[in-house]
Amino acid sequence: MSSIYVAFSPAMQEWGSDVGVSKHLYKGGFTDEDPKDAVKALNDEAYAGQKDWELAGAREVAGLDAATFATRLTERQKAIDPLYYPKIRGAKDIVKLDQRKIEANIVIKRTMEGRDSKVPKLTPALVADFVLDSLI
Repeated sequence: MSSIYVAFSPAMQEWGSDVGVSKHLYKGGFTDEDPKDAVKALNDEAYAGQKDWELAGAREVAGLDAATFATRLTERQKAIDPLYYPKIRGAKDIVKLDQRKIEANIVIKRTMEGRDSKVPKLTPALVADFVLDSLI
């Protein structure tokens, strides 16, 4: 079964913060194999010039193909232009996320569930859940 996943690179996030893009840079991916193997392949090929990719979250999906996934990702999240930022070396599926939107989504979701609606500290797992929820 196919899976979608969200990965992040601490070095890329530091670069994004330094150049003023965003520290919330993530890579969305579609794979027919295990997402952990897909992230290992990212590290092996130094995807976007980084070798420290980590898996933030993944979900199995049915009825979704790679083209549909790529379209949904770029429609629902702001992709970084690899021509404008040569540091990312042609990586077209790196997205920058707005921290306020993620926090608002989490607070609304928790409030609707009747839980504490305090703004949480963002972790890669919470961000991955936000991105994956938006793609399904």
